[in-house]
Amino acid sequence: MTAKTEASHTNSAGFTLTELLMAMLVMTVGLLGLLQSVTVAYQHNMKDTLRKEAVLLAEERMHDLCRKAFQDIDCTESMSEQGEKMVGGAPWKFTVISKGEVAGPATKKLQVEVSWIVQGETARHEIFALRTRRDGE
Repeated sequence: MTAKTEASHTNSAGFTLTELLMAMLVMTVGLLGLLQSVTVAYQHNMKDTLRKEAVLLAEERMHDLCRKAFQDIDCTESMSEQGEKMVGGAPWKFTVISKGEVAGPATKKLQVEVSWIVQGETARHEIFALRTRRDGE
């Protein structure tokens, strides 16, 4: 006669404490990586937002210069202006430098530069335009 051997009955219906701790560790590392990527994405989004604001500001100042009468555009010295406005819920400090130079007998080259500091680095945006003397000026 042969005896039947029975396997021991163990309760394997759950996780051990070691498995649970390892799963939590892996999940924590993954969530920290995700949080870091969200932070980097926010910083890049803020840089893009500030660049867009600088472009709008430079275009506004350039339009103001181009609206002036030809003889009223000063080509001897540059005009500098500092300002601050709220962008994305945070104050944004900027400097605008506008200048013109003679490019011909009836043409002036206009330049507007907007500069600001973001994350310790100076960023700037420049635009140029040529303004010619209109009929009757």
